[in-house]
Amino acid sequence: MSRPALVARDAAIDYRMMRRAFIERVRAGDVSLRDACDAERDLVRAGRHYGTVRRTPCPICAQGSLRNVTYLFGPRLPRSGRCITSGDELRAFDRKAEHYTSYVVEVCLSCEWHHLLASAPRGGARPRSRKRTQLRRRA
Repeated sequence: MSRPALVARDAAIDYRMMRRAFIERVRAGDVSLRDACDAERDLVRAGRHYGTVRRTPCPICAQGSLRNVTYLFGPRLPRSGRCITSGDELRAFDRKAEHYTSYVVEVCLSCEWHHLLASAPRGGARPRSRKRTQLRRRA
């Protein structure tokens, strides 16, 4: 694989500008609150039980109940992805040779606002060769 392909594969995507533009559309009345606050029940449930608490208030209802939920998609995972429940679980996927994509979604437990915050490649670890492992053990 060439070097430019490696750089492109390792790029993360940040959706904060799209989030900001969408919030402005809601505040201007171009998007209704009903359409903006329509998170699926499973996403709200995942936010309540596995989400990481955020210190910033919800941009829609101004309540302090925002959570970040991470989902992982890739080989041998369900089509709907897998909700990551801990940092240890995410690090375990990072050590695998398969390539995955993680998506971080913010969700408000009060008004059910949600928005994609970021996506990033995960996994793709190179397997260690036996020679290097044996040499390190001897040293």
